[in-house]
Amino acid sequence: MIEQIADADGHVIEPGDLWVERLPKNLREQAPHFYRDEDGIFHQRIYGIDIAELDMMFHQMSPSEMLRSMGLAAAMGMDLDAVFSDDQRKRYTILDAPSWTKVGPERLDFNTRHGLTRAVLYPTFMLAGGTFTPELAPAVCQVYNDWIQQEYCAGSRGRLIPVAALPIVDPEAAVREVHRTAELGFRACFIRTNPVDHKKYSDRAFDVVWQAVVDTGMKLGLHPLPVWDQDGTARGYRLGDIMASSALGFPMDMIATLYDMMSGGIFDRFPTMQTMILEAGAGWIPSFFERFEEHREMFGRFKAPEWHTPPMEIFERQMMVTIEACERTDLKIALDFLPADHVALASDWPHYDGTPHLLEGFRKAAHGFAEDDLRMIATGTLDRWFPES
Repeated sequence: MIEQIADADGHVIEPGDLWVERLPKNLREQAPHFYRDEDGIFHQRIYGIDIAELDMMFHQMSPSEMLRSMGLAAAMGMDLDAVFSDDQRKRYTILDAPSWTKVGPERLDFNTRHGLTRAVLYPTFMLAGGTFTPELAPAVCQVYNDWIQQEYCAGSRGRLIPVAALPIVDPEAAVREVHRTAELGFRACFIRTNPVDHKKYSDRAFDVVWQAVVDTGMKLGLHPLPVWDQDGTARGYRLGDIMASSALGFPMDMIATLYDMMSGGIFDRFPTMQTMILEAGAGWIPSFFERFEEHREMFGRFKAPEWHTPPMEIFERQMMVTIEACERTDLKIALDFLPADHVALASDWPHYDGTPHLLEGFRKAAHGFAEDDLRMIATGTLDRWFPES
């Protein structure tokens, strides 16, 4: 019987006014800000623009759809009628997130009561922060990183592990933030699985970032955010709503990004860069990596001359993948085809697809599998990647 699990991909909810007074004064007018007005209507501002006043944003995405979708960020275990309510005054929004999502000591208590030993924590709103404009991204990332490390995770004695947001839109600024956050004690950073302003990560301009990650010993998280502001599944297929982008975008953006990084030779040039495949499942990895290798063998010397190492060897050398704790099919495929010490569990708390019954769900999904493998996936892999100091 598994009594505890570790969470390799949980999320926090940033306070809606986090950046309003913490950004440098010359940037505060552009600050992200979400709030309710005196009539109880939810608003989101950025770049000095109220999103609700736009006619359209990100191609087919309407402002109303965008604003409603933000409530999903903290809708774990909820009836989604509240999120999609037509009554704006009664609608559940990101501002209504439970306090444990914003207050670290309460998160520790919530985790403990639900059987979690440790949690690696990613942002929610700031999943996009590193791809804001080059003028704004470095500052908003710094404000967020200082908040999560110095306030949210402070005093947790390693039980809450913050992951730094990088202003990847500006590689040199990202390098500075890698070094700054490493000096603060961060052990991991992340980027989105989308090209940045039409530039893929295989572009040599990003090599300075990968070198900084290696030099500091940080882990690199690849975390999808399949919305419409950057190239990827949602924009490319002109997906008009959160259902389509969520169902398709997370694994498809990850597959495309890994192919680009492998074929571009990144993992051959940086073979010690420890990389986490997040929130995209694992069931596709064996078949797609086999397909990648077939094409590398056929076309590599013509089309990808810097790609020398087979995909599964790259995975076993320097990668880890998370799976949702309650998904038996993903768990079975992972245990059939991947080494257990490269697979970890994820909660996605407090997002819409999370469940507070995580431990119970894992026990049910794991029934009948080898106990040693299950214990490794439950806590061992995360402890291997983030050993307790």
